[in-house]
Amino acid sequence: MKKFLLSLTFAFFSFSLFAVSLKDFSLSVEPLFGMKWGQLDEYVFSNKSYFSDDKLSELNWEIKNELQAGLKLCGGWKGIFAETKFTAGIPRASGIMKDSDWQNIQYAAASGGNTIQTNYSESDNHIDHDFSFEIKGGYEFKLLEKFRIKPSLGFEYNNIKFTASNGTYWYGNTVGTSSYNNYGPYYAYNNSENQTTGELTGDVIDYKRISYYLWLGSDFSFYPYYNFIINAGFFVAPYFYAVSYDSHLLRSLDFADLTIGYFSAFKGHIGFEAKITEKHSIIMASEYCYLGIVRGDDYQKSSSSATYTKSSTSDGGAGAKWFDLSLSYRFKIF
Repeated sequence: MKKFLLSLTFAFFSFSLFAVSLKDFSLSVEPLFGMKWGQLDEYVFSNKSYFSDDKLSELNWEIKNELQAGLKLCGGWKGIFAETKFTAGIPRASGIMKDSDWQNIQYAAASGGNTIQTNYSESDNHIDHDFSFEIKGGYEFKLLEKFRIKPSLGFEYNNIKFTASNGTYWYGNTVGTSSYNNYGPYYAYNNSENQTTGELTGDVIDYKRISYYLWLGSDFSFYPYYNFIINAGFFVAPYFYAVSYDSHLLRSLDFADLTIGYFSAFKGHIGFEAKITEKHSIIMASEYCYLGIVRGDDYQKSSSSATYTKSSTSDGGAGAKWFDLSLSYRFKIF
């Protein structure tokens, strides 16, 4: 009997210690669904421009009504917290891809400048895949009874690929390198008397960008009512790295750009959480992300070749902006 009472007492104290320690931990799981809008920008800069503006080419890849699904896990111990999030876009048609060129910057014009656009085309855009993974951790400070601040450091990985198909082009005609118009050997793409236009068929260009962000910032939470929470946050990227692959399928040429940026990207978010019970919540969130133009090395090769060669005449560039809305359900495990 004495042994039984000792065992029971030991079990009771063990359970009590476990229950007390468990109160210091939190863990929740959050499936989410959303939609994304925005644009990825691809650039080529000429190293032999005769003018102050050296942008030779710009391609704009639209993200339009992209459906996304994902999962978020949140855990914490006392004030320390960690979050991880994974999202995947559903492949689908996504607006258009715009391709613009300013060919005359490569030539010393008799007069004027490089202000005219010489080439333009539009193609149907399609998202082949869009994956994103993010992890962050930090500490939660309770400044006031209804206000929390959570500074954190995070890492984000993005992998997105597009294919542009079919479309229409408008190219300014050439007048020869020895017989310039006011701006150079090419007319403007919209000069109806000196342009060539036509249709594009089949896959024209595909583009894949793999991006890495280091994020630094803070989340904020405000509790105006017991079962309602307002969440917001702002982050800046001290370091950004991306490798981008561009295949010009009609020309059998492949390009690769390596771009590195410092404090070139930021993102902010705001959302609302409604608690159904202590363990169940519905969350609506929105986020905006902006990447300024980041410039880097450009590599080229023919499609049949296995090796890229660094270009001595041009640089590559990357930019982006997007906005997304999501609806999620959070279940608090403990």
